[in-house]
This record gives sequence, structure tokens and C-alpha cells, in this order.
Amino acid sequence: VSLFLYVAAQTGINSFFINYATEAAGVSAHEASVWLSFGGMGLFMAGRMGGSWLMRAVRAEKVLAGCAVGATLSMAAVILLPGKAGWYALLLCFLCESIMFPTIFALALRRAGSQTKRASSFLIMSIVGGAIAPILMGYIADSSSMATGFVIPLLCFVVIGVYAMRYGKLLGKK
Repeated sequence: VSLFLYVAAQTGINSFFINYATEAAGVSAHEASVWLSFGGMGLFMAGRMGGSWLMRAVRAEKVLAGCAVGATLSMAAVILLPGKAGWYALLLCFLCESIMFPTIFALALRRAGSQTKRASSFLIMSIVGGAIAPILMGYIADSSSMATGFVIPLLCFVVIGVYAMRYGKLLGKK
């Protein structure tokens, strides 16, 4: 479920980044595409490398929880502060979400044992979430505003955060 929701959130954010930038932040489509290409993807790369480095000293589920909280707060700012502040928060979300896919994948397989192949197949199938979020976000944006459409990634990140924070209990640890 967490991986399904992560891919949904990431795809929704990428799909509507330029729409948000032009509608809510008043940025031209060309400028927004440059920021997405270099700013967003640069932050994504920095987050992936930094998160991998951080996990040498901090448990993966704690890094995932921290990133989920950061992404949730970023999405809240995107919704509540449309304009330049919301747009910068949207860019910051790339940093927070970058480590989620490989971390969720690895945590989900941690105790799969002899079922690792089957479990990884189900995890890969969960990327269909990327086909769902843009439709929901577009519907909400058409009914309300582009900023409001980002409630979908916000909800996704909340569930991912709960998964990360309860990970030990899911494995039967106290």
C-alpha cells in the first residue's frame, strides 16, 4: 500500500508541477519546466544520495518517517500557501520524497524470506498507483483549484509516514 501511494504521490506531483507553477505561483511554463528539470530533479538526486548516506547511521524506517513528515508539511504548504512560498515547498518535496521508493521497497522485503520473489513482484505491480493520482488530482483541480489537488499527495505521504512510524510493530517488535 505504501509503495502504491508513494508512486501515486510522485507521479501526481510531477504531472502537475508546471500547472501549479503557472496557476498558483505565476511562473511561466518555460521557467517552471527548467525548475522542474534542474531544481526538482537536482533536489531529488541530492535527497537520494543524502538519504542513502544517512541510512548508514540511522535506521531506514526513521529516515522514511522523517522524509514523510517533510513531504507532508511541503504538501500542506503547497495547498495553504499558493504562490511563491507554495511553489518553493513543492520543490522541497522532491528532496523529501527522493528516498521513499527504495526505502519502502527494502523495508517491505526485509523479512520476506522464501517469499521475496513473490513479494517483490507485488511491490512492482503497486506502481500502478501512478495511474490513479493524476486522475484524482485533475478532477479536484477542475472542481476547485490546482493547489487543492495536492491533497492527494498529502494524504499519500501521511499514510507512508504512519507505515514508517509503525514499521516495528508491523514486524512484531515492540
